[in-house]
Parts: sequence; structure tokens; C-alpha cells
Amino acid sequence: MSDIRLILRSLFGRPTSTVVTVLLIAIAVALLLSMRSLREAGRASFTRGVGNAHLIVSAEASPLVTVLNGLFYANPPRAPLTQAKVSEIVDGFPWAMAIPTQLGDSFLGHPVVATTPAFIDTFEPAPGEPWRIARGRNFEGPFEVVLGSRVARETGLDLGSRLHLTHGTGRSRESGDPVVLDPEGIDLDEAPIGAHDHGHDHIHCDEEGHVHDEVIFEVVGVLEPSGTHHDRVVVGDLEGGWLVHAFDRRAAEGRPEPTSVDDLEEADRLVTGLLLRTPTRAGRGSSAIVQQAFDRLRRDPAITVASPSTQVNNLFGIVADLDAVFLALGAGILVSGAFSVMLALWNSMELRRRQIAVLRVLGCTRGRVLGLVLTESAIIGLIGAGVGVLLAIAGGDLAAGLLASRTGVVIEPSIEVRGAVLVSAATVVLASLAGLAPAVRAYRTPVADHLRPLD
Repeated sequence: MSDIRLILRSLFGRPTSTVVTVLLIAIAVALLLSMRSLREAGRASFTRGVGNAHLIVSAEASPLVTVLNGLFYANPPRAPLTQAKVSEIVDGFPWAMAIPTQLGDSFLGHPVVATTPAFIDTFEPAPGEPWRIARGRNFEGPFEVVLGSRVARETGLDLGSRLHLTHGTGRSRESGDPVVLDPEGIDLDEAPIGAHDHGHDHIHCDEEGHVHDEVIFEVVGVLEPSGTHHDRVVVGDLEGGWLVHAFDRRAAEGRPEPTSVDDLEEADRLVTGLLLRTPTRAGRGSSAIVQQAFDRLRRDPAITVASPSTQVNNLFGIVADLDAVFLALGAGILVSGAFSVMLALWNSMELRRRQIAVLRVLGCTRGRVLGLVLTESAIIGLIGAGVGVLLAIAGGDLAAGLLASRTGVVIEPSIEVRGAVLVSAATVVLASLAGLAPAVRAYRTPVADHLRPLD
């Protein structure tokens, strides 16, 4: 009988112990590989998602919050900038791009960005990759919106669809139905754009916040996928965003409602962020003038200025300690798996002493017995490493899908071949070392004592 058949018979002879040991090693390998993969994919996704904005300005409490809320739509910004402050910033420097944004509304859980047409014409969701319109055109009027590719896919809306926006960021109870009806059976698609529509309980009503049912918006464009979190936004005109909030403000003050964007007041013209880009030479993503612009804006105590790329690096610096904890946990599980290999083989030696003695009588040397046990432990480590790599691949895809559905952040985890080989090799070596003590025990098995007739 060949050595490999002897080893396989030994493994299949104790299936429960073998499976548990392999799974323990596989979980450790999967945790180590998936954590490293997700960390690198997350960093790449966040770095790519800042687009071509060199700086972002807000009235938030910190630069990191400014970037997370203003560029990654984590939460609605709470502190606005006045139009006077925006004009001061824009006119005070020769910006290549200066795009105001207002956040705070949503549609079926997707953030709404009220801005100018330059957000689609000039802002790049990923560096060097401008927006492309799949169908329709960019918005032009205050009651027109353009849908990100993910919004169009998940809601089923398309060109010509009519909708209401919602104050807040709750999830819709009826997010699967793109048609909006009121209790009287009036189809919103038949209502005029920008029309007022009071007192109706529309199905596009989120669990948090309230529907801006005073104004009806029309979809005039759908964007191509950019592979970033920006695919989940609804983009509309800044004046339309100001108008729906003007209804709320004046209702709270007990004043007459505005009838059109011509009725907007200075107190209505607020923004929550300003995306800025300095002039650069052709083919370059940045320039030395960025630091000059940053230092100049930072002197203003009324605003917070942040470099998106710097804050992304800071964010991953903050979570680096957490990564280390998970990596240490994976290493600990891997060591536990090695001890499991050692205990499984050690205990099996007691049951296999007679088998070893018979092999010795048949001419098997002590060195060959030692090699059989070490090879068995190495095979357990190899199988565990292989299963762990498969689990890491599947787990990374699952985590990426959950992250995209929950937060809209798009990551593309991939297992680096070199890293997988190194971790697998280390696992096999560790398993082999764990099998050393049982192998020595088998090596020292006395032949005569275990060839006596069984009682």
C-alpha cells in the first residue's frame, strides 16, 4: 500500500476530527486573507470615490465629517453655508471648478444632491472618469432630476417619470413601485412638472422625515455606471432644492408659501458643501497651488476646509488598529488550528500504535513513519488553506454586496495571488510543525509491545 493511501485512510478513519480541524484552519486563513483584501479594496474605493475634487468646504465640525457627509453621503450635513459665504470663497480664488451642493433630501433611501449642472459636466466621480449620460440629458430647469445608474436600476424609474423628494434619509416602505398615486387615483405622471400637490399620502413616503409633496420633479436623464458610491445619487437643480425647503421654512414661520423659484429669499439660498478644484497642468491630477488654496481657506473660522484624499488616508489610519485586531484574531485562530492538528494526531497515535508496529515489521523504517505523520499534518494544513482561500473569495464578494446595499460604497475585493500563496505556505509549515510531536511519538513506538495478541 502506498504512503498516500495510508495517509488518506488515516484521515478518513476519523472524519469528524479531520473536518473540524480543517474548518478551524480554513476560517483562520479566510479571515486573514479577507481582512487584507477588504482593507485594500476599501482604501482603493474611497480614494477613487473622491473624484477630481481637490478640496471640499462646509460648516461641519471637522474635516473628516465634511468629507464623509459631503462627498460620501454618510449623513445629511446639519450646518449650512450662506450664499454670501459661497460667493466670497468662489470669487476669492481662480478655481478651475467650484460646485455648490445641498444635501439633506432623499428618494427611496437614495441621497439627493441639489447642485448645478456642472456637477455632471465638470465633476468626475472617479479621477479621470467623467460622468456619462446613458439616456436623456443633463438637468436644466429647477424641477428636473438625473438618476444615478443604481437608482434607476433599483427603482425602475426612467426618462419622463415623476416623483416627490423626501426630507431625511429613511428607507421607503414601497420602494419597489415606481408609480406614485394619491388616494383619489390621480397618477403623478399626469401632473404638471413643478405643480403643488398638498394633503395626499403618497406611497413614496419614507419611514423617517416627510415627503416634499409640494413640488413634482421629472426624470430627464440617467447616468452610466461609474463604479463608485456616486451611482446611488439623484442629482437635481439647486434652486429646486431651495424651493422645497422654502415651503418647510415658511410653513414653520406661519408665512405664505412660495409660488416659484422667483420667490426664494436669501435665507432659502443655503448650501451644505462646496466642491473645489484648483487649476492644473494637462495630464496632472494636482498641483502645488492646492496647498496655497487650502491654507488661505483655513484662516476663515466660519468654515471647515478638507482635502478629501488626506481625510481618506486619515480614516484608514484610524481603522488600522481595528485591522490589526482582526489580523491578530485570525493569527490566533490559525495557531489554535495548529494545536488542533497536534491534538488530533496525538490522540490518534494511541489508536494507531498497533498499525505502526505492523508497518515496522513489514519493513517500514522509523524515518518513514515519522514522514507519514508529518505529511498527514501538512495535508491537513494544505486542505485547510485551500478551503480558506475559497471562503475568503466568497466572503469578500458577500461583504462587498452587503456594503454596497447598506451604504452604497462600491468595493471590489480581490485575493492577491502572492498573499494567498504566502499565507497558505505558512499554514502548511505551521501544521507540519504541529505534527512534529505526534510524529516523534510514532517514531518511538516500540514494536514488540504492540504486537502482542489482543485480549
